[in-house]
Amino acid sequence: MIRRIVVPLDGTEASERILPHLSELFKAADAEMRFIHVYDWSAPGFTRGRDYLKALAGRLADRFPHAQTELLRGDQPAFEIMRYSVVNHADMIAMTTRGSSGVRKLLFGSTALELMRHSQIPLFLARPSCPARPICKILVPLDGSKTSQGILPVVADLAKGAGARVRFLTVLPEVGVAELASRALKRVEAAFNKRGIPVETEVKPGDPVKTILQSARDDGADLIALGTHGRTGGERFFVGSVAESVIQGAERPLLLRRTARTVGGGKPRLAVAART
Repeated sequence: MIRRIVVPLDGTEASERILPHLSELFKAADAEMRFIHVYDWSAPGFTRGRDYLKALAGRLADRFPHAQTELLRGDQPAFEIMRYSVVNHADMIAMTTRGSSGVRKLLFGSTALELMRHSQIPLFLARPSCPARPICKILVPLDGSKTSQGILPVVADLAKGAGARVRFLTVLPEVGVAELASRALKRVEAAFNKRGIPVETEVKPGDPVKTILQSARDDGADLIALGTHGRTGGERFFVGSVAESVIQGAERPLLLRRTARTVGGGKPRLAVAART
């Protein structure tokens, strides 16, 4: 279950645009909110951070009555956010991105990229320009691998709490594996149905990225959920280019969960994407 959500804020209006989305997450998960601010060890930074969180707590008292605030210090914000989230058993980290420039210019600059590369705690990301909506339809890209399916437990918890419908779409760039893809989706569908979660599945040919993004628009998806690989160095930090391209082009909020890389790589059995 989603019981605790950590929300990093940097004091800007852009970072606070995650707050309307938190209201929807709160309705779905009834989770405790932890608002955190990382400062740079300086005395002015401490004073600004303390005053900001104090004012924030007052503004949010009615909306999140049991929320807590925490002032953290350190020169590596991503590390401090991850450490705090792990120590405090967070089930999700929620934040905004910069919006127009995809994953290359996220809020906190390199901090968000580091979280996406290394955090195994699920991330909820929304562009500042993205309006908050009730979570009624969730889109989940799958590629036939355990990596992509790593997001499913979080999706199930969120869908159950929100009363949302989950729709899986498998996109096949190559022919000849439609039956295999359909069987894989049926197994996922059965698991969700056991929890009373309404599910739709579809297998389609085409380009995975274009089909996922178009499907999100056509179906009015309120959230796109992706299981990813975190990688370091100069490598792409998502499995293949599908997830990265979806994240860059998505007009909806994103739910990401990184799965630790396994020895040998673990290539997908299907070049697949799933649609909700």
